[in-house]
Amino acid sequence: MLSGIEQIAPFLWPLREGFLGPTHWANFDGVHYLSIARSGYYTYEQAFFPFYSTLIRWISQITGLSDVVTALVVSHVSFLGGLILFYDLARLINRRNALWSVVLVLLFPTSFFFASVYTESLFFLLAVVCLIAAKRNVWWLAGLCGMLVSNTRLFGVFLYPVVLWQFLKERQTTRQWQDLLFISLIPVGLIAYMWYLASSIGDPLAFFHAQPAFGAGRSGGTLIILPQVLWRYMRILTSVWPSSFIYAVSVFELTIFLFGLWVVWLGLRMRVVGAVYLVYALLVLVIPTLTGTLSSIPRYFLSAFPLFIVLANMHNTKIKALIAMVFSIGLIVFGAAFLRGHFVS
Repeated sequence: MLSGIEQIAPFLWPLREGFLGPTHWANFDGVHYLSIARSGYYTYEQAFFPFYSTLIRWISQITGLSDVVTALVVSHVSFLGGLILFYDLARLINRRNALWSVVLVLLFPTSFFFASVYTESLFFLLAVVCLIAAKRNVWWLAGLCGMLVSNTRLFGVFLYPVVLWQFLKERQTTRQWQDLLFISLIPVGLIAYMWYLASSIGDPLAFFHAQPAFGAGRSGGTLIILPQVLWRYMRILTSVWPSSFIYAVSVFELTIFLFGLWVVWLGLRMRVVGAVYLVYALLVLVIPTLTGTLSSIPRYFLSAFPLFIVLANMHNTKIKALIAMVFSIGLIVFGAAFLRGHFVS
């Protein structure tokens, strides 16, 4: 499907230069990940966590492949592995609707980021392995993958309470307390990056403070509460010309955010996945809004992947099919826009 979107993109959107990468699958943030892989951090690039770029550099040096090819290979292989294991995770939760979970992930409007030079695929793979390992009580693997995923993205640290809760649910007789040390590795990825930032530029929170440099009205100094963010979007929707691309993206961001909140509520009501999984998903959706914007929320939704399991377990198949159809239309429209250099998420 992505190949088809790539072919029709020039007919849907004009080319917008300014944030294009060496390939259109590396537009926007992809440029920064490749830059970090080649030369390390420049000013403001501390907003991007290091493991993905580090992995690109290591593999590129070992194989002799270009960093662009390496980045795409890492993303594609990670997504394929993540998708297979996500199916396994969904089966552990509810065997009957596991395939629907995979279909909804593939068709989600921003799933094209899984094929791009972004951290989405690597995060997806490591996070899914972390949760499967926790469900199967393989605590050393859960801790190791959790550490790597929190060095890939801030969201990774939100897996810590999920895995810890899974550990504490076990009977005392089967619980080995040394496994708690493995679980405690999960925040180490974030802590290590903060230590690096503190020692290199004197600011352990540079990944937050650098946010305003990337536009979208992000705050990097003060925390903005959600009602203020929603009020800002109401103002945008009543002041921006409806036919403009900014208006369309704002509607997209707000719709996906509210949809995500609805799915969290639906999950609590259906009790398909554990409440701690839904807390994780809620943190992924809400914490980024503290920068004062819903920008990138449609992409961050991919990291809240337990929500796809909730949707897959809706009883009404017609509603699931309708959601899948709407997702696929959004994937075509916004995927094509991204490939043509228009900021989507």
